[in-house]
Amino acid sequence: MRGCDYCMNIIDTSSKTKKYTSNNLIEHIPLFKIESINYETVFDDFTDVIFQSIASVENFKNFEICTKKNIYSMGESTKKALLKKGLSSIIPKIPGSSGLKKLIGEEIQKQRFLIIKGEDGLNDIENYISEQGSYCKNIICYKRKRFDSYDLIKDKFSEADGVIFTSVYGAKIFFENLYGNNKKATFFCISKRIKEHIGLMGHQAKIINYFSDNLYAEVKKAI
Repeated sequence: MRGCDYCMNIIDTSSKTKKYTSNNLIEHIPLFKIESINYETVFDDFTDVIFQSIASVENFKNFEICTKKNIYSMGESTKKALLKKGLSSIIPKIPGSSGLKKLIGEEIQKQRFLIIKGEDGLNDIENYISEQGSYCKNIICYKRKRFDSYDLIKDKFSEADGVIFTSVYGAKIFFENLYGNNKKATFFCISKRIKEHIGLMGHQAKIINYFSDNLYAEVKKAI
């Protein structure tokens, strides 16, 4: 605890630093790093561009191809990252692949899609678009890489009251390398998909509104 018996020690494992309203109560400790990947810069005549993550926005270099295109983001954080690049995008009501499928619909045979993503990223949208008979191509512009060791941060996680996961990849790293004798910690996540994968690993997690103006309040409310 930090100074008072009602304050919780919360760790956010996102790879991207977030500005917190109560930043003295939430500590940011990423579990992996993002590395850029060189990609082919010859583009076909696409009608639609899909960005699957913040990292896809930050590691893509050819935003000029987005002019006069339909641009989609998987969720709110990716939309905000694109806005910083001067691009507006459409997001599904329910963040993630399932919501985006509903958003783009089935009558897409005349559209040509370009998906910007990371190495080993989700293939759900690509598969769906191909199943509808539409053209689709991926650009892989980054990869996620584990740290060589997690020994230096084990103590921090052993003392945590709560841990926030923003990706399945981060959750896997945590339970493989950092989960120990700390049975008091409550686990939080930002999507149904992450919650389901944590469940498959034998643990429970609570979904929170990660994009709230007061993340700490969201965490306390979920307990």
